[in-house]
Amino acid sequence: MMTPLPLPLGRLDHYTLIVPDAAACSRFHMEVLGFGWVREQKVNAGSAPEGEYDMLNHVLHLPGDPSRTMVVTEGLTEDSIFRKYLDAHGPGIHHVAYAVDDLAEAYRKLEEAEIPLTSKRIAHDPMTGLRQAFISRDKTGYFIELIERTEEAEEGVFKSGNMAELAKSMKSYIGEGEKAEPSVAATAAPTAVVGKLPCAIDEAKSFLSEPGNLPLWTAHQTVMKDSGGGWIERRMNGDVPLEVKVAANRVSFGWEFTEKPFEVHFDLDETPEGVRVTVPIPQGVDEARAVRTANAIKSELVLLSDALGASVEPKRLEEARQEMGRFHLEVYSRKGA
Repeated sequence: MMTPLPLPLGRLDHYTLIVPDAAACSRFHMEVLGFGWVREQKVNAGSAPEGEYDMLNHVLHLPGDPSRTMVVTEGLTEDSIFRKYLDAHGPGIHHVAYAVDDLAEAYRKLEEAEIPLTSKRIAHDPMTGLRQAFISRDKTGYFIELIERTEEAEEGVFKSGNMAELAKSMKSYIGEGEKAEPSVAATAAPTAVVGKLPCAIDEAKSFLSEPGNLPLWTAHQTVMKDSGGGWIERRMNGDVPLEVKVAANRVSFGWEFTEKPFEVHFDLDETPEGVRVTVPIPQGVDEARAVRTANAIKSELVLLSDALGASVEPKRLEEARQEMGRFHLEVYSRKGA
């Protein structure tokens, strides 16, 4: 007799398919089965050169329920782990995810019951707090995921870092690697920050695209017009020309340095609850700076929400202002153009 699972699986969060043609599969689910479109996401899970992608995800919500999603995954390169997994096991369900309130306790119970897991530790996104663990597919033919979300790790949002490390944990099922390989490194550098804005997308773009608003919600508190009518950021060791660009639903902030320009992008997505904003962490920075930058962006999004009329908890607002003050001193002391 088999040992029953020592805990309830919880609420269905999402499930993932691996297929040869994500677009065709998604169209069938939407046009025939009544699923709804959420977003497209491309990821480099480790087999593509920097700046390119080896994984395509179409995220759909279940018919009549935007809080539950299905992810349709397609490997984009021959070396993609998802293409190899498809070749080894055929198209179909890769994993089904259930939401739990306390993954650490659930993980402990699974280990005590000797339920086979794909990793010796819980996967943890240090920026959003998202936690994941996977039960082996050996008995079921697909993985079972237990997921603990936070306010920052909202439904239907999946981070590149988590997907890249998930790909590593799949290697043993195509004859590569070992099952004990961790699914997410505890020190993985953040790849993006996600937040919500309490307004229409046009209002968000209008506010973001005005350089004069930057001192209201960012660490760039010395932004001003120069004598020629352009915008600069005054710094201790030299002023830096600043340009803000709007292209479709992306607002980009660019600083012109002599050696190498630096850009930060705010990607906006209209949802029924407001505007979702995603800020990718700029590439080419070391892990420590990536973490500092991500923390600063999280605080910026709190202040941005407040500036756009959201009701922000006073304690959280004050913490964000203090973080901006500290980060401003760091930015102001950096080398100028």
